[in-house]
Amino acid sequence: MKKVIRTRKPRDWWNTVALGVLAVIGLLIIGLTVGSSVLTGAAKTNKAVASTTSTRTSKPASASLATTTGETVPTSLANAGEYGENVYDYAKAHDWKNADVKLAALRDAVKQVRLDVQNKSAAVDDLDGSVAALDRAVTAKDRQAAMREANQVTLDVADMTVAYKLSVPVEVTKLDYYGRELEVWAQAQDANRLQATAREMRRTWDSLKPSIETHSATQAKTFDALVVRVESAKTPAGYAREATLVLDEVDNLEKLFH
Repeated sequence: MKKVIRTRKPRDWWNTVALGVLAVIGLLIIGLTVGSSVLTGAAKTNKAVASTTSTRTSKPASASLATTTGETVPTSLANAGEYGENVYDYAKAHDWKNADVKLAALRDAVKQVRLDVQNKSAAVDDLDGSVAALDRAVTAKDRQAAMREANQVTLDVADMTVAYKLSVPVEVTKLDYYGRELEVWAQAQDANRLQATAREMRRTWDSLKPSIETHSATQAKTFDALVVRVESAKTPAGYAREATLVLDEVDNLEKLFH
């Protein structure tokens, strides 16, 4: 009887130990399973977040690519830019009769732009707003306001043309715009605006300069020196003098691409 008891006690003890080990193993398996599920869920969550972030980050680039085509600039858009410059020149010369004629042509061109550029409704709305402001200025024969708003029209058009195949870089058009801005703010004797325009001209020129250098190192050097002179101007009259030279030299930049 004692032998049986002695024999069974070890078995009971080992059974208890075995059951304990099995329980621990079971707990470990459960823990690993739960942990794996948590990690998998976290990985899926992180992947989803990363995907969302990537989508948000890439939206501007995707939108840009979607709106950039190999097509040439629509005639209506090119005309709108040209008519805006025409109104600027006529307003500058106090020629309100011809300013009215070109303004009417500009309004018609912008109506056609809305039909031709249907994927840029917000940009066309901005252009419409600039033309409306220009209309008010020309009607009032307000030379300063008419020059300013006409120049804004050309900038609006320039920004819209980047979606198309351009023979002349848009930076050249913007340098033309900044040259006229110097005239506008020199006339208004607004030192802060003149300095801000000089800074934007420098930024635009620095972006364009490598392309100009490949066409003509001499022309690049000439315009670079001119930008330095604009930056060094001290008075509205000084800015106005440099503005005239800028506008003349922009014409020379355009010729490099024709």
